[in-house]
Amino acid sequence: MNQKEKIIRDPIHGDIHLNDIEVELIDTLAMQRLRRIKQNGFCYLIYPAMNSTRFEHSLGVMYLANKVGDNLGLENDEKEALRIAALLHDIGHCPFSHTSDDLLMKFGRTHEDVSSEIILKTEIRDILTNNGINAKRISRLITGKEPLSKILSSEIDIDKMDYLIRDSYYAGVAYGIIDLERIIHGIKRIGDEIVVDKNSLESVESLLIGRNMMYQTVYRHHTKRIVEIMFKRAIDDLLGEGKISYEKYIQMDDIDLVGALRHSDGYGREIMERIDNRNLFKRIWVERLDLISEIFVEDMKKNGKEIEDKIAEDFGVDPGYLLVDIPETTMSEFMVLVEYGGELKRIDEISNLAKALEESEKERLTICIYTAKEFMDKMKKFDAEKYIQYSQKRLREFY
Repeated sequence: MNQKEKIIRDPIHGDIHLNDIEVELIDTLAMQRLRRIKQNGFCYLIYPAMNSTRFEHSLGVMYLANKVGDNLGLENDEKEALRIAALLHDIGHCPFSHTSDDLLMKFGRTHEDVSSEIILKTEIRDILTNNGINAKRISRLITGKEPLSKILSSEIDIDKMDYLIRDSYYAGVAYGIIDLERIIHGIKRIGDEIVVDKNSLESVESLLIGRNMMYQTVYRHHTKRIVEIMFKRAIDDLLGEGKISYEKYIQMDDIDLVGALRHSDGYGREIMERIDNRNLFKRIWVERLDLISEIFVEDMKKNGKEIEDKIAEDFGVDPGYLLVDIPETTMSEFMVLVEYGGELKRIDEISNLAKALEESEKERLTICIYTAKEFMDKMKKFDAEKYIQYSQKRLREFY
């Protein structure tokens, strides 16, 4: 073992071995920043031990990339590229991880796009190039433009495998007991698709169960949702005022952004003070998403602030102190392809359990409205149907 090689002890996967290149990449400013980016945003306010970061998650995904590479019999250069892409795949995450994804979209970027920029425009490119590794190939792997990209991000990917186990461990819940070895052993490449063998079906079903339970109890916990939408609005205020540029934003960590809010003026500072003091908004209305007009949901996604301001004005609530929260509805895991009877079939076509979990998740998705405690009494006569009709009328007039 030469001087630069290291072994890092991980509570999830045990010993993770790093070669010279990986050590050099880890020591860059961009990778070290991930030590200060929480993996799960504000989950720690509900589950106090959930303070893990994007840094250890990135190491875990790299570890799994190596195992999948071995299982698929990848050539050494392919496996090396996959390991490095796995290590760097989250390097573009902004403060508090997915909490800031919507705000990053205001700059026309995803965190994968930012990861690509960092890889191609910083010292990371030099490190890769000096070691005979094509930086553009690593970028393409992360942004989904290579056949092996689906190992990193797809219906059944190593990113998901790591975070489900890691997050359940730190949350202190038992939903992450997943047979990773069996799943990885059953992963195959058929053309450009990443599929699983039917013999690993039960293991994939256990992953779907764990995912379902984690989303219901941890990722979509109602208090976490309230804090995150409050925080998003506070950041939105900073960005809208032009107080933080895109270039500055993508270099910030959690500490930087919280500090910027605490030292700002007006709304952003007030919301951060509320979060610091746990003086959180309260839920005044909740309804299953599948029972709400699709037109209203789409209008809220595109023009939510206008409808929020309309409701707030009608009830005498200060602007920014009534928030409508619509959850993310992507459920790609139920489109996992299984090689079954010589054909490729979606898992929800051959597994009654997967189909039941998919239906259960749809039924549990809720749209919520929150307001500050001091405005609760004013909202007692809130009638959601009035605003659904308002939205539909407004859209008809617009179009």
